[in-house]
Formats: sequence, structure tokens, C-alpha cells
Amino acid sequence: MDIVDGTGRAPVGDPRERPIVILLCGLPGSGKTTFARQRERETGAIRFSTDEWMADLGLDFFDALRDNVQARLDRLWVQLVGRGLSVILEDGTWQREERDEIRRIATQLGARTELHYFDVPFNELWRRLEARNVRPPYGAVPITREILEDSRLRLQRPDRAESSLFDRFVLHR
Repeated sequence: MDIVDGTGRAPVGDPRERPIVILLCGLPGSGKTTFARQRERETGAIRFSTDEWMADLGLDFFDALRDNVQARLDRLWVQLVGRGLSVILEDGTWQREERDEIRRIATQLGARTELHYFDVPFNELWRRLEARNVRPPYGAVPITREILEDSRLRLQRPDRAESSLFDRFVLHR
């Protein structure tokens, strides 16, 4: 396992390499989308953002169809990895069970796994979200302080034992 400080780069687009599934774990405003877009440009991996798909479909973040959209995107990334392509899953993967399942599927498909955890202090998250809420970029959902508080309570932070299960773990602060 390769543990780095957030500045290391691993080649993702080399067809001689096994595909890689890059999971991003972090709360709203922690920098997941910015990082995912950068990695997408650098590596050619296919980026998945449920929020952007919801916006493209004209659906509200809290729409009942969100689970259906997410299920379809999950089937699509699995299909792509099965064909040897690398993917970036930027939806936050807050729950350990969700990360375990993604890792299990990726491993079953012969892919490498990489977990990026964005550990940003609450006050900094709120500062960023307040600024973003004034003029949200496309696909971004306005986040209230109450939603952020609730999200923080639901987040299961990856611990050392979990991080050791991935081929690569990167902590972003």
C-alpha cells in the first residue's frame, strides 16, 4: 500500500496498467470536485458526479429520483472498469459500508483502488460553502449550516485499518 501526503501522483491512464477506481471521501466544500476535475485532466480517468447528472436532468438534489440516478451511474462505472477504464467517484462516500462495497467490486474486476480523504475543519468548510452558496457553480447544491452539521454527524471517517485495505490512501488537509 502506498500512503502519501496528498501531493503524490500515480499514473492512471496507462493502458498497460490495471484500471484504477479512485474514491473521494469528504464533506461538502472539502475540495472533492476541484480535485476530481484536476485528476480527470491529468489521468484521463472518467469522472462521476451524481450532483452534475442531477443538474443535467433538471432534478433537485433532494429529488426522489436521486437513488435511481445513483444506481444507474454505479452500473455504468462498474461496466467501464470491467472494460479496463479508470474512474473517479467524487460523491463523498461518507459511509464505510459504501466504501467497502466499492472496493470489493473494484477488486473483483481486477482494478486497483485509491481512497482520498479530505479532512477539512468544520469552520473552513462552512466558510467555503458560504462563499459558494452566493453564486453556486453548475451542479453545486446550496448547503446550509444545518445540512453541513447533519452531514458531519453522518460521516464515517476512514481509520488506519480501513485505509490499509486500499492500494493507495491519500489524506488531504
